[in-house]
Amino acid sequence: MRVSRIGLIVAIVVMVPIIIEMRTVFVHVGLDVSLAETAVIGALMIGALVLWAMAPDLRKSGRSNGEQN
Repeated sequence: MRVSRIGLIVAIVVMVPIIIEMRTVFVHVGLDVSLAETAVIGALMIGALVLWAMAPDLRKSGRSNGEQN
């Protein structure tokens, strides 16, 4: 994992109010977004975050000769 489980939970918890307030921003811009559409967008954002966190870190596995930064 790229980030610890606790770090991932914290990131998701921080994203929830951002997703909720995103609907308010859309209204100010002039876009009418329903609650269902907001939920789908939020699920996609959280899903992308989880996929990124679960993906293997290629930078670490690419160093076969023991080099470090």
